[in-house]
Amino acid sequence: MSQLPAGTVGDAVGVLLFTFICLFTNILLIWLYWISHERLSYVALIAYFALLCTTSSIIQQIYNYTLWNDLMWAQLYYIKANYNNADVIFNNGNFGFMRALAVIRLFCYIIESSYLMTYSIHMVLTIYGYWGTRRSAERVYVVASRIVPFVLDVITIGLLQTSAVQSSFLAYMIVANVQAVGSCAVGVIIISVIIRKYVNTKLSWRYESASSRNSKGWKLLFRSSDGSKRDSGPPQIQISRTLPTVFDNNWLVFRLCVAIVLISAFMVASVVTHLPQRDDVARDAQADQPDLGAGRARSNIIGYIYGVTPGLAIWIVFGLTRTFRQIMYEKFVPRRWRLKGPKPPPAPPRSPWSPSYDVQSPNARSRSNVARDLMDAEYQLDDIRRIARRSSSPELMTVPFLVYDPASSQSRSD
Repeated sequence: MSQLPAGTVGDAVGVLLFTFICLFTNILLIWLYWISHERLSYVALIAYFALLCTTSSIIQQIYNYTLWNDLMWAQLYYIKANYNNADVIFNNGNFGFMRALAVIRLFCYIIESSYLMTYSIHMVLTIYGYWGTRRSAERVYVVASRIVPFVLDVITIGLLQTSAVQSSFLAYMIVANVQAVGSCAVGVIIISVIIRKYVNTKLSWRYESASSRNSKGWKLLFRSSDGSKRDSGPPQIQISRTLPTVFDNNWLVFRLCVAIVLISAFMVASVVTHLPQRDDVARDAQADQPDLGAGRARSNIIGYIYGVTPGLAIWIVFGLTRTFRQIMYEKFVPRRWRLKGPKPPPAPPRSPWSPSYDVQSPNARSRSNVARDLMDAEYQLDDIRRIARRSSSPELMTVPFLVYDPASSQSRSD
């Protein structure tokens, strides 16, 4: 039986329902990576800790809603005895079981943001060809980038338990947020660099018309070193025209932009949500009874949202790639509702400790067809890596580039 004030039960149910949606998408992403033999990839590690975070949030929400009045009274007495403690302020007076769940979530926030940063660094270095001649260094980075963030996270949580840090709210805020906020900031910058690289690559593609066959479409032509164009087929009349928009059917750019927005919001929320708690705790320390009003309860309920959102966000960014959408389509859509078409070949399993593991899809296509596949409106993070590697390669002038042909695209099945 809930002890929440009148008028807040609906808010609690809505937030709890959203939390279960995040839990479901989180489990779905883990399942996708599990069956794709990517169980130790960066994204899979992020998903594991996001699942732990979401699960702890569900437990705390149910516990908090059920014993709201009792917990508020106990919290008031605890605040009166420890109102100068930075840990009490940061956790808004939570203690005991509630504080343990809050520490678990803080640990998960930090490790998720750190793995996102290391994954972004690995990807951008791959895009610009840094690992091409440094395979040993890449293997070292792959291992170290999975271990070091975890160790630093443990050190951070340990420092937060010391009396020296708990004696100053400013010091506590810095220690609690420096790794998570710093990692998110670096991740946002690197993702922006990836988007810029992708947009610049797509701007170099040309739109061509083949009037000899009365059709137009994306064709693989070749650019020689003197800038002339050749095609193995019949002569063509070519009309030089850039694509009308670099974001045409660009699902990859959309997903990365979603990542930037959500990561930025998380950075702001990590700091802003804790700043008013100093005044709240000071006010509670001087009160004779706890604030059991609807406003206080609603503020507490809404605070759970930003902590569980990563479970949904990582599924949107990493779980809606072309490969994973195809898997979900085949597993969850009844056969009679499916569109007829050829199935893609199954992907061979690969080691999760492979240096290029996180930037290649399970059913990676041949390098000669990368440019053609990119325009199928099904973008994955490894697409930009491979096309960007070509754009920075000395062999750029001898590889195929892209022009659009509806006739050929209609005849080609996805």
